[in-house]
Amino acid sequence: MEIFSKILEPILNNYFSSIDFTNTEKERIATVRNMQIIIYSNDHNPPHFHVKSKDGSIDAKFKIEDCSLLTGKISNKEIKKVESFYSDPKTKVIMQKIWNKRIN
Repeated sequence: MEIFSKILEPILNNYFSSIDFTNTEKERIATVRNMQIIIYSNDHNPPHFHVKSKDGSIDAKFKIEDCSLLTGKISNKEIKKVESFYSDPKTKVIMQKIWNKRIN
């Protein structure tokens, strides 16, 4: 994970320096099947991301730190999909970067 942080840090810094987070209500990270992965600006701690479906059947929060379920309604099958998405080493780095930018 350390090597990914060192490689991705300059790339992500360049990318995020061009985004104005002060007026952003939400930042959609990805769409996994029918689920949107979102980080809201000015949200409360602990650092977390939201997983929502358009039909409202999924509405959950997960910790950025370890992808553990905080609250919400989501099936075990859908949790596995979120965990698979999260398992990409750059995902946590990107999410943490977005969360840290929102408070600056």
